[in-house]
Amino acid sequence: MGKTGVISALTLLALALAALFEASKLPFGKLNSPQAGFFPLILAGILAVFSLFLLGQAIKKRQEGASTFRIGPGIWRRISLAMGTLLAFALVFESLGYIISTFLFIVFLLRAVERQKWSLVVVVAFFTSLATYLVFGLLLNAPLPGGILGL
Repeated sequence: MGKTGVISALTLLALALAALFEASKLPFGKLNSPQAGFFPLILAGILAVFSLFLLGQAIKKRQEGASTFRIGPGIWRRISLAMGTLLAFALVFESLGYIISTFLFIVFLLRAVERQKWSLVVVVAFFTSLATYLVFGLLLNAPLPGGILGL
């Protein structure tokens, strides 16, 4: 990770601290009745904690003299596949609906980009699309497109 990892972690920590500062200006509320600052403050705090972990890892790797990460031609193919998948997801999201498009999105990412086994791909994609639908569609009542399933 080296110098780049330390700089990235410090940048992330600065962003988290700025978000904490700004979120602290909003009313927090209580656990049973959160207000506008509740989620931003919690998320900024979590981001700050994770950036501190990242900073610790980066400093440790730098002291150990770990090799630096190199971007080769294979990584550009995977980045292009991921970006193309995101574009396709955005194009079919309304017509296929949330559940099917999310399932296909995860399947493609895990199979084509990460080269996972089919059994793992199907299980992870199914539970990811189902869990996110339950959280956003049912618990949070977010308007998600039903698509061909009509859900």
